[in-house]
Amino acid sequence: MEGAVFVVAFLLAAAAAVFFSAGHGELPWSYQICRYGDVLCQQPSWLGIPALLSLIWALFLRVDRL
Repeated sequence: MEGAVFVVAFLLAAAAAVFFSAGHGELPWSYQICRYGDVLCQQPSWLGIPALLSLIWALFLRVDRL
């Protein structure tokens, strides 16, 4: 179970990094990404905060089994 939560945390963090980079125009395809996810380009923390919370949750699941 906790392995799946780590995967979700990683995917959310990767998506937040992509939208952050696209929002600052650092990627060659920034226009296309921000065209479909304009709100997330302006607020990448909306993906970063759930990524952090799911990572904390996965760590709680792992500590519970020790």
